[in-house]
Amino acid sequence: MCRKLAWFAVLGLALLSLRSTGYQDDPIMPPDTAAIFDSIDDIDKLRLLNPVNLTAAQLDKIIPFLKQRQKAYNQRILELAVEPLKAIAADIKSTRTKLLSGGSVPADIDERIKALQKEFSEKRKLEQDKNLKLVADGIRAVLTTDQYKTIVAMARRDFPNATGTDEQFFNLWIRETIIAYPRIVPLLEDMRNARAPKASSSAP
Repeated sequence: MCRKLAWFAVLGLALLSLRSTGYQDDPIMPPDTAAIFDSIDDIDKLRLLNPVNLTAAQLDKIIPFLKQRQKAYNQRILELAVEPLKAIAADIKSTRTKLLSGGSVPADIDERIKALQKEFSEKRKLEQDKNLKLVADGIRAVLTTDQYKTIVAMARRDFPNATGTDEQFFNLWIRETIIAYPRIVPLLEDMRNARAPKASSSAP
């Protein structure tokens, strides 16, 4: 579904790689440049959002709903990640202290951490599926039939190798276009402001 120019994609990867090395003296992307990359990503997303023709009134319903869903989902994922670690926090700290002087990670600690990672991954997948269903149903309730059909048609076009029902393709579009985009709420807010009815400037 991504249609950005290859040059921007390559440059973006290069800049991200510079920022991911972990060195304290890494170059920092200037805010103006970061804003340009955000705008490129937004343009890419608007290719998919604009054909739906969302109105300001619809966006007034979708935006607060998405904010609530993001908050609830993030809180739940945080709980899933943090709670299991409490039981082994002391062991992890003591193991780190011992390893600073040399040695290797004890097998029992290694296995317990791997088990927790596996359990977290499984529970996170369940939460992701639950969140997708809630977001898809919430947005579907705001759309017209024609808007729904437009989204399904785009999803079928952009994922030609996928199979499924209209609902499944709609959910796929919601996942890739809405949920997977970290800047979706600010973008929708900008769309809402641009599509809000303009106040009349004529004198009474």
